Amino acid sequence: MNEHKNIIVYLKSELKKFDLELTPNQNGREGVDFLIGDNQLYLQSIDLDTVQRSIKIPKQDLGELKDNLFIALILIIDIEPKVVYLIPSKHFSQFSDNNIFIENEVSLMPSLSNWEIKVSSNTIQELAKYSLEKIVDKLKS
Repeated sequence: MNEHKNIIVYLKSELKKFDLELTPNQNGREGVDFLIGDNQLYLQSIDLDTVQRSIKIPKQDLGELKDNLFIALILIIDIEPKVVYLIPSKHFSQFSDNNIFIENEVSLMPSLSNWEIKVSSNTIQELAKYSLEKIVDKLKS
């Protein structure tokens, strides 16, 4: 729980640099943890200090992919949150054939279907286009 709190504190401080405020989602929608204005944020972290190199987000948690739904991917390096990527959820379906976003469809058990994000030395350069500085204008519009 403490690690989750550190991630939220880090994300808030990064957003503050761009005059954006993170507010808890009050409507209880599963998966969507926070709001930035009218934008919904699904918070996800990946600990690169371990062997973890991908994260899976259950499709049912994320719900419908839409323009105002972003995945906040926080990279944890040396036990600290270090990098924020804000990925527009629609990019999962638009770019699901690349080496970062993978759609795992489980037809026999749809509840197990998920979106996977792979992080590696090969994908970091591609993920850079989702850095907070590059996405911030989409959050303000």
